[in-house]
Parts: sequence; C-alpha cells; structure tokens
Amino acid sequence: MPPKESSNSQQQGQGQNASTTGHQTFGANVVPSGSQGQPFRGGKQQDNESGRGTPPPSSAAGEMTEEEILQLRKEHDILREKYQKVKRYFFDQQSQVHQLQNTIAHQRLSQSRTSLDDSEYSSRFNRLDGLISQLAFVIRKDWKSIPEWLHRAVNRDAVTIGKQEMTAVGRAFISNWLVDEIFNKYFHPDLETNLSMQLKIINTNIRKSAPLAQTSDEEEALTAKVVNWRLATLDGLGEHLRAPQAHTNRESLIAILNEKLIGTLQMYLKEPAPPDLQSNVPMIIELAINIAAHLPLESRDVCIEYYPPGHGIMGEQMKIESGVPALVAPLAEGLFGGPGKDDAASVASATSFGGDGGNGANKSQSAPQQETKRSTGRNMFSGLMGGKPKAATVPLQQQLGGGKAGGAGGSQVSLSTPGSAGGPAKEEQPPRVRIAAGVSVRIWGRSVLVKAPVFPTS
Repeated sequence: MPPKESSNSQQQGQGQNASTTGHQTFGANVVPSGSQGQPFRGGKQQDNESGRGTPPPSSAAGEMTEEEILQLRKEHDILREKYQKVKRYFFDQQSQVHQLQNTIAHQRLSQSRTSLDDSEYSSRFNRLDGLISQLAFVIRKDWKSIPEWLHRAVNRDAVTIGKQEMTAVGRAFISNWLVDEIFNKYFHPDLETNLSMQLKIINTNIRKSAPLAQTSDEEEALTAKVVNWRLATLDGLGEHLRAPQAHTNRESLIAILNEKLIGTLQMYLKEPAPPDLQSNVPMIIELAINIAAHLPLESRDVCIEYYPPGHGIMGEQMKIESGVPALVAPLAEGLFGGPGKDDAASVASATSFGGDGGNGANKSQSAPQQETKRSTGRNMFSGLMGGKPKAATVPLQQQLGGGKAGGAGGSQVSLSTPGSAGGPAKEEQPPRVRIAAGVSVRIWGRSVLVKAPVFPTS
C-alpha cells in the first residue's frame, strides 16, 4: 500500500496535466503587449480624487479665542454700517436722477410745439405744387422771354414751341419766387412788414454766422439755438400776434405779394396778360402765406430750399422727373459745357449744405468770387516761397473736369493737349440739376417732408 503523501502528489500531477491538455493558462507575470511601457494611472486618479475633497478647517470654532470672536463681530458691524450708508446713498442718487429726468422731460414738453404735423405740411406743399403746376401749364404758350438765370438750362426754341419745357420754366420761376419773396423774407405774416423782414434777417444770420458744425451734437446745438431764439421772440410778440392789427397786416401783405408776383410774371409774358393769371395767383399766395404763418411756431427748424440750375443731384432731397426735351441748343453757354466760373459755382453749390434756403442764384454767384480770393491768396503765398503759383489751381479744375488744367507752372499737364491722340480722355461729368420745378421741404437734421422735383442735365 503506497503512502498517503505520494498518492496525493500523484493526483495533483495528473490534474495539472489534464488542465494543460484542455485550456491554455497564463501566469501572473504575463502583461498585454499594448500596455508595455505605459505608466500606471491608478496613482494619478487617486491623487485627483484626493484633491477634490473639501479641505479640513484650519482650526475649529471652538479653538478661537474670545478676542478673535469679538474682533470678528466688530468687523461685521462696521461692514453692515458701511453697507447701509452705501445703500442709502444709492437710493438718494437714484431719486435725484429720476427728478432730473422728469425735469428735462417737462422742459422738452413745454418747449415742444407743433403747429402742423408732417402729413399736414406734406399735403399743403403738394397742394401748393399743384396750383403752381396748373398756372404754369396755363401760361406755357404766353411767354415772350425767359428769366436770365434759366438761360443755360432752356433751349432756344422753347418759347416758340411752348410745351413741356415752358411748363417746367413756369414751375421753376414761381417756386423760386415764393422761396425768395415769402419763405426767406418774412418772419411772420401777421407782423408789420418791416419788423417781420428784420426778424427774418436775424433768424437767418444766426445760422449763417455760426461756424461749420463738425459733429451731429454741434448741429443739434445750433438748431436748438435758432429754435429757442425764434420761440422766445414769438413769446415776446404774443400781444402783437393776437391784436386786431395782425389780421390787417396779413391781408395787406397778401395784396402786396399778389401785385408783385403778377407784375413779375407780366415782365416775361406777352401782352395782354392771360386772364387766368389774375385768378390763379391769389390762391398760390394765400396758401403760401398760410404755410409761412405756421413755420415760426414750430419747435423744429423747417427748411424750404430751391435748387438753382447746376446744383448737384441729392437723392435724399430730390426726385428725378422726365418729359422735357434734351438740352441741345441752350440760350447761354457755360454752365453745362466747359469749365468756367459757373462750374466752380456749381461745385460749391453742390457741396454746400446751407439750411437758410436762400436764393440759389445768389449763392452760386458768390461762390466763384470766394474761390478766386482763396486761389489768389495761395498764389501770393507760393510766390513768396518761390513755388509755382498756378499749380494750386489744378485740383479745382480737375474736379470740374475737361479743359486745360495748367499753364507754364504746371509742367505735368502741359505735356499733352486735350483732344490730341496722346492726351487724357475727357471724363464725363455727373448729372446736375437742369431745372428744379419745385421746392424741397425738410426738418433740419431729421427727415425730408417733400422732395424737390428736378429735371437733370442728362
């Protein structure tokens, strides 16, 4: 009988052989090939987990001394007192801000005066334009001559034909006359004539004498200055405007303007004058005077402008019209042709943004004189410095386009003559106003109420 230990060892050996024949076994030291050379990450995860825990308090509340507790209470009381002061100060300042806002709002409401709203102004000016167009159509065949300031914009045979072109001439002439003789001449029709004219001059000069505004804030400040002066003047003249004499002043002014417009038109019309002239002119004058009576009562600056021939096209304040024959043979040359004083005037007029709505013809005539003075000063200064005086005039002529741009002083432009094969090509000038058949009405710095109907040069 074999010993018990030997039999046990034999059974264990047989069991191991049997297991090796059925399944492959791995030892504890076997490591997958993909994980060789990589550090063990268990330690980092444990470190991260341990770092996320809430740190224990540095010292327990029971370990604080009585002095530290008293100090914390004092600091807490001080902070609470400061908070109460800041809170009280904040609400006090907030109430003051509300009071100031209410005060400003009440001031604006008290100063905000609107005699007519935008739609009423638009409808009245459209009605005025309709009356002007009706009269211009009636007298289109009765013209014997054309006003001089329209010679460069009208064909020679326009008077003979007497159709669309003469209707446009009539609209332009009457519209320009109303701006010059009513809207830009009288402050209020209910005042005495001389006083009204003087006040209108003051109103216009406030804006004219002011320096050119560089920002919108400066522009708004200037407009507010004009409006405040006008409203204060009306407040001071309240008794005169409410007196019985006010109605008499208006009626006499209407009668004077009726005679004046009829007489001015008769200077350019055939004799005898058409009978419709006596019936249509009073309606135009009365409506224009009615509009002029509302303008000074506004807390906004209503600007009425007429654009002379040669003015630059301004899309926001003009609407382009057609139906007039092309300008082929004008009565006078110069404005729409080569460079000259009229071209300099048209450039100055196109770039200007005058709001007084003054006579466009006068503005265009004064512009070349100012340009001549500026160029003369530049030439004198350049002559003293030893420079070439004529070179200073080249940029203006280049702006105007066409023509010779220099003389002996301009060596670069004297190398080639215009029209030659080697010379520069003549640039086309942008379209400009040929005839403005109406006025433009806008709120200064805000919106456009009525666009001026214009016939362009091309």
